[in-house]
Amino acid sequence: MPQFDVTWFLSEAFWMLVCFGLFYGIMAYFIFPIIQDIFTEREHKIKNDLSVAEVINKQAAHLIQEYKSKIYSAEQTKAAIINETYRDIQKYAAHVDAENEQKFRQQIEETEKKVRRLKDMVMQQSDVVAAQIAQELANKLAVKPTKTRIK
Repeated sequence: MPQFDVTWFLSEAFWMLVCFGLFYGIMAYFIFPIIQDIFTEREHKIKNDLSVAEVINKQAAHLIQEYKSKIYSAEQTKAAIINETYRDIQKYAAHVDAENEQKFRQQIEETEKKVRRLKDMVMQQSDVVAAQIAQELANKLAVKPTKTRIK
């Protein structure tokens, strides 16, 4: 095997150092700077994206706070409108109740008057009928009974 032949060690070591040097030079001066630029650009892009995300996050937090305050304000307005409407309904209901109560009282009074008139009329008519019945009874009692013959 030629690798283990001592006569070839020096030439193999020389070519190994030459190849390693060339490879190292190519890597150090051409490949690593390109990779370093890619990492630098990537780091810059990540930092830029993080700062943009932070700004957007702050804007979102502000918008959420604004949204919550508007919701709270809308709920307060809603509660005020509901309370005002409730009071208006109560006032209207009280007004309608008062009107209806007045109408019902008038109807009750009119009905009581009609009942009194009918009662008076019935009483007058009952007096007349009672007088007629009394007269008929008196006529029947005043008439002498005729003797009926018994056979």
